[in-house]
Amino acid sequence: MFHFAGGSTEGTIPHPSNTQISKVQFSPDDNGQLLAVSSWEGTVRIYHFPAGPVTALEKRIYTHTKPVLACTFFSKSDIASGGLDNLIKTYNMESGVECVLGHHEAPVRCLEYCKEHNLVASGGWDSAVMLWDPRSKSSAGFGNNGDKVYAMDVHGSRILVGTKDRKIIVWDVRNLGEPEQIRDSPLKFQTRAVKCFPTGEAFVVASIEGRVAVEYFDMSAEVQKNKYAFKCHREKDESGTEMIYPVNCIDFHPIHNTFVTGGSDALVNIWDPFNRKRICQLHKFVYIFSIMSVSFNATGTQLAIAASYMNELKERPNPEPESTVVVRKITDVEARPK
Repeated sequence: MFHFAGGSTEGTIPHPSNTQISKVQFSPDDNGQLLAVSSWEGTVRIYHFPAGPVTALEKRIYTHTKPVLACTFFSKSDIASGGLDNLIKTYNMESGVECVLGHHEAPVRCLEYCKEHNLVASGGWDSAVMLWDPRSKSSAGFGNNGDKVYAMDVHGSRILVGTKDRKIIVWDVRNLGEPEQIRDSPLKFQTRAVKCFPTGEAFVVASIEGRVAVEYFDMSAEVQKNKYAFKCHREKDESGTEMIYPVNCIDFHPIHNTFVTGGSDALVNIWDPFNRKRICQLHKFVYIFSIMSVSFNATGTQLAIAASYMNELKERPNPEPESTVVVRKITDVEARPK
């Protein structure tokens, strides 16, 4: 049973320990407290946080035939998921009904909900970005990114894509015939995550080289002078050698527009993009973990953190660290720009 112990700021969800977690996401509504957890064992589990004492119960579970890499809520009771079976499935938590919404020609890597148009966007290793109408259960658009989709986000009518060949591609949901923008990633190494600012004027890119960049959609010289990049998720070992870790995930605080990063150094940091500094460091897992996914709830009062051992070491540890999902209370002091 999950609970916040007396005076504690965090608790651990009893997620099965023998599976690697791919994504966590809170439901989008203010009143609901649902958390979806997708995993490499081919499951999507939805946990419910009832009113009153803060406990979490496993509300629903459904499966794919292969590992699930992505999931997203598209209503307070509906979720979409996709993965190595190439399928996009939807699941209704009230009825327990699941169905196939669509498919890619290769694994589905990313799923995001486009609220303004009530569409589900998917990005795959077949280089495609696709739109799906969950009401008619039909395709609503197709675009070709030219290489595998590694990261994706949606804001308003924009779809932001990071590809294997380090391209950043911006699509307009209303016209997938041609990209709105194609630019090189500002970072020299593989893209792990992209995320749009809640205000819509900028976005964040994270890479495997322990580096994050803040970029702007407006390509005018006046706006572009505000972009910047910084090093993070790095530390020196006992010999003084700098250890560099991938930055795997990003999420924005829904109120303060600050953002959180999770890395393969088992650390979670909150950043102030306006004053260009770290606000705080939230969590350091005792064991060797990669932070695979982070998600704020709709009010920004809780942060879900998914951590798994992802075979980072040359020699497999014995025993292997167990995957875990931590939910942490977030205060204004930790999330507000300074």
